[in-house]
Amino acid sequence: MTDDNEECPDARTTASSGCSPKIKSSDLLPGDVLLYRPRRPTAVQKKISSATNSPYTHAAIYVGGSVVAESVAWPCLIGVRKYPLEKSMRGSECIGVLRSQLGFGGDRPDRLKAFVDKVLKRKKFYNLIAAHNFERDSKYYFDNQLEFIRTNYGKVTSREKFAEKSFFCSAFVVACFSVVGIIDGSAQAAYQPEFFSPAGLYRDPTFGWLLGYLLPEGGSVPDNDPLLETTLWCDCLDVRWWP
Repeated sequence: MTDDNEECPDARTTASSGCSPKIKSSDLLPGDVLLYRPRRPTAVQKKISSATNSPYTHAAIYVGGSVVAESVAWPCLIGVRKYPLEKSMRGSECIGVLRSQLGFGGDRPDRLKAFVDKVLKRKKFYNLIAAHNFERDSKYYFDNQLEFIRTNYGKVTSREKFAEKSFFCSAFVVACFSVVGIIDGSAQAAYQPEFFSPAGLYRDPTFGWLLGYLLPEGGSVPDNDPLLETTLWCDCLDVRWWP
């Protein structure tokens, strides 16, 4: 990040042009997207990596107060939960953090928290079926995305309808971005939550540019980490929304 007196760097700058940016948990703001790269991938995580061609196997969204909201399958298909940030980092080699260039100011943090609480009240299980079928269904969707958009343009899912759904991890993040308005209703047809993996989040700048990495004890950023090829975050549009 730049301070108030620095000129914003070229927005095309990537982390690979210098050392990978390390950040602290105190640098996070509501709406930041967290992507988790496991240190010792389980069999399930290896399958996710293979299906999405990415080492990142989990995603969450920061809601503030050192708490993330995430949808998890274990234990017992629990679904969406609030979880302490530090605990969520355990077992990860590194956690990449994305920050939206579209701003998460105004009432968006409150809308995010209200949506998370509404989803929690529904007590829906993790969407294991969508996760299991992701590779096939996501490929079909993106192969036919323009036709899907033509057919479904103008169909808007309300916050109440989103809250009734079940999600896997990255699908929940996409839903959050729709609910707070970063993904406008007119764009929802192009951002169907169940077709976005953790890798899909960092490959689409809608979900932000790379703010930096959180490193748990003993963690590191591998030299070939794919986030190093993404755009570094900067307040180049003069839209500073935080205190």
